Amino acid sequence: MDSSILQLFTVEEILGRIASQRLTGCFHVFAPKESANLFFKGGAIIAAIKGKVEGAEIVHQILTWKSARYFWEPNAALSAPALVPLKIEVATLLGPSQPTTPEPSRPPTRPTPIPIGAKGLATGPLSAETPASSLKSAPVDITATKTFSPSAEVRGALEDALVAKHHLALNSIDGPEMYVKLTRVSSLLGRNAACDIPVAHPSISRQHALLQITDRGLHVKDLDTTNGTKVNGIVLREGYINVGDRLTFGHLTFKLERTN
Repeated sequence: MDSSILQLFTVEEILGRIASQRLTGCFHVFAPKESANLFFKGGAIIAAIKGKVEGAEIVHQILTWKSARYFWEPNAALSAPALVPLKIEVATLLGPSQPTTPEPSRPPTRPTPIPIGAKGLATGPLSAETPASSLKSAPVDITATKTFSPSAEVRGALEDALVAKHHLALNSIDGPEMYVKLTRVSSLLGRNAACDIPVAHPSISRQHALLQITDRGLHVKDLDTTNGTKVNGIVLREGYINVGDRLTFGHLTFKLERTN
């Protein structure tokens, strides 16, 4: 992956894409003070090298690096056999790092206080013996509010619902014949084989445009490409596209259609 994709995906997401498409090549990762190379074959990590050090621990170190930059070199191979050959499946790597174990049994305790914070309500547990005079108000602690974070299953269901709601596809109207159904909420289109929508044409940049399905419709963002992106002949940096619009990437034009 080159620099035009750096702000779009995390290292974990890129590793997932390499694994899901069973790619072969080298994933170069750069941190402010160190760098490392992960070599892939068929989507699995077969070697991890950082300077003169090799081994699986390097893979786990990379996932902790902050402000990492990276790029993907397709079909790159080791110049010599690895000192520490590996075969790490990315799905296993990105799974839970520690097994969950049941908590030890504890003796029963009294109910913990529940800070409600509304005026005139108690900030501790109530019982039949609690006198009314002990009820006191307490300020609302905003910092204690927890933000709801949906699980991966919930996020996946929401994304599937968006895709099913719009049923969008790109149908080429010049150049090579292509008909691409948009089956993901977020799809990367470009000449690079690691893209969600690979388009092998010299006028297309390696990472050309990001296509995102939203409630409003399809949002398209040009990734600072050489030959640009246009909608109905007008240069587009980013914006929403309507069904029936002509979308041009480089010198290839597609029509946005519904699949049903």
